[in-house]
Amino acid sequence: MPVVRVASDPGFAAAVAESVVAGLDGSTTLDGNLLTVDRLAIPLPPVPSGSPDLDTWASLLGNTGGSEDTLTVCVSEIPRRVRSRPVLAEIVGPSMVVVYVPSFGTHRVARRARAVTLAALEAMRETTGVDRPDPATGLAHWFTVSGHDALVAPALLGRARVVAGMIRTNRPWRLVPTLSGALAAATATSAFGLFYSSIWQMAASMSIMRLTAVSATALLAVTAWLIFPNGLWERHTRRDPGIDRTMYNLATLGTVAAGVVTMYAVLFLVVGAAAAVVISPSFLSEQIMRSANVSDYVRLAWLSASLGTVAGAVGSTVADQEQILGATFGHREVLRRRAAAGRLDDTSDHVDS
Repeated sequence: MPVVRVASDPGFAAAVAESVVAGLDGSTTLDGNLLTVDRLAIPLPPVPSGSPDLDTWASLLGNTGGSEDTLTVCVSEIPRRVRSRPVLAEIVGPSMVVVYVPSFGTHRVARRARAVTLAALEAMRETTGVDRPDPATGLAHWFTVSGHDALVAPALLGRARVVAGMIRTNRPWRLVPTLSGALAAATATSAFGLFYSSIWQMAASMSIMRLTAVSATALLAVTAWLIFPNGLWERHTRRDPGIDRTMYNLATLGTVAAGVVTMYAVLFLVVGAAAAVVISPSFLSEQIMRSANVSDYVRLAWLSASLGTVAGAVGSTVADQEQILGATFGHREVLRRRAAAGRLDDTSDHVDS
């Protein structure tokens, strides 16, 4: 009976790994064997670079301590591609499969990861790589990449798919609690819009296009305020390949922007509900000198939330910087490098002693 051990990076990759364990445990392979899946309690070993150190993972997580029927699945958050083609999974040696979470994009990630993992395990047990079956995950095919058999997705929009997957892996909604200072400042500022009739009149007279421009400007201001002072934008001194640096920066931009948009949506709902409770339709009609309707309340909440969001950028300076940094691939990669350097130093010290 084949035994499959699953290790993963922390965060979203760990959640995908749990789904892989739940989906594969007790399932049957094409040759009728029943799979037994164990979840390893240790995360993937850190690597000195941003690329997956497959040889190190194979030596540390391979068949050590297991039988010849023991297979290892590594679920990694490291983005992996061959030019513009995302790598979904990679077979390393006779006993290890690496699954790359960002390559799955944003849609049904866990479900597709389970399908790819099972297909890779089936392919690993084949004697040749030519006739390996493709999984039911679109148009992916097996290719040889750096001496390993890899399941590679189509090149069409491949880089955009990886960037979207990186944003999904960053879990941008987790930034909202970190932005509690910005949200508090934005809420306090937006509340003033409920007490000044000039804001009501301005909102009632503004077009949809102008309101959209104001809100977009506010969102861009907060996003830039979070990215640049916190050093989230990678420069050429940190990453040499221009395409990789661009993809990492786009993932950071999308992650922070998604978190800010979520904060803005919460603020809009809070201000809109407060306006509906505090301001009566008759009083609002007197101020805007026409009969008020639902759209006037929406415009009022829209403008007040936009003005408050700009003020919230100042409040974002009190947010937990480590939490903001932790939502980006670049910072987590730095942490992996430091951990790998520490592990190597400990190993050398042990050998010297």
